[in-house]
Amino acid sequence: MIGARIVVVCTANMIRSPFVAALLTSRLGSGSAAGLVIESAGTAARAGLAVAEEVARLGDMYGLDLSAHRSRRLADGVLQTGDTVLCAERAHRRVVLDLRPDLISSVFTVREFARLVESASVRAAASDWPSLVRVAARARLVASAGVSEGQDDIVDPIGQPESVWLEFERQATIAVSAILGAVTALTRLDADPHGPVGIPSSRREYRRRAVTPSVSVAPWRS
Repeated sequence: MIGARIVVVCTANMIRSPFVAALLTSRLGSGSAAGLVIESAGTAARAGLAVAEEVARLGDMYGLDLSAHRSRRLADGVLQTGDTVLCAERAHRRVVLDLRPDLISSVFTVREFARLVESASVRAAASDWPSLVRVAARARLVASAGVSEGQDDIVDPIGQPESVWLEFERQATIAVSAILGAVTALTRLDADPHGPVGIPSSRREYRRRAVTPSVSVAPWRS
C-alpha cells in the first residue's frame, strides 16, 4: 500500500535531499498532489545541522527558504510502511532497503523515478500517486536494463568546483521537472505525453523552464 509520504534521501541531508524535497514541496500545492507530505533524511547525517551555504543561496534563486531545515539521520523509525523513498544515489537505495526491505517496490533514485515517469505508458496507466509509484516500479524491471549507475545518481557537489555545483543543479531540477510533469498529468485527461513541464533544451533554460510554468525561476547564469 503506497501512502502519501515521500522521503528524499542523500548522505548528510545538507545539500541534495533538502534541495530536492523543498523544490518538490514548493511546487506540489494542488490537485492530486495536495495531500503529499515530503520530508528528507541522510544515511550518514549528523542531526541538527543547517543546509550548506551554497544550497541556501541556490534555494533563494528558486524562491525556497531553507533556513529552518535541520539535518536528521535515516534510521529505524524514520521510514514508515507505504513511504515512497527517492534517493540521491543508488548507494542510498541499498541503505534504505537494508533498513526497510518491505519498501522495495517504492524506493527509487530521484533521477530513476523521473526517468520512469516520463514514459507515456507509465503515465497512461496511473490515475493517482500510489498507482504512479506502482506502475513505475513495474516498469523499471525492463526500463533499467543498460542504464549505468551514474545516469541515475545526482552528483554530490560537496567540496567540488562550480561546474559540479551547476551539474548538481541541472540534474536535480530536470528530475524534479519530470516528476512534477507526471503528477500534474494525473489530473489532466488531455495532458501531453511528456507532461506540462518539459525538460529544458539548453543550459540557459534550466532556471527559466524548470520546475513549473506557474512559478518564476531565475535565468541560468551566463
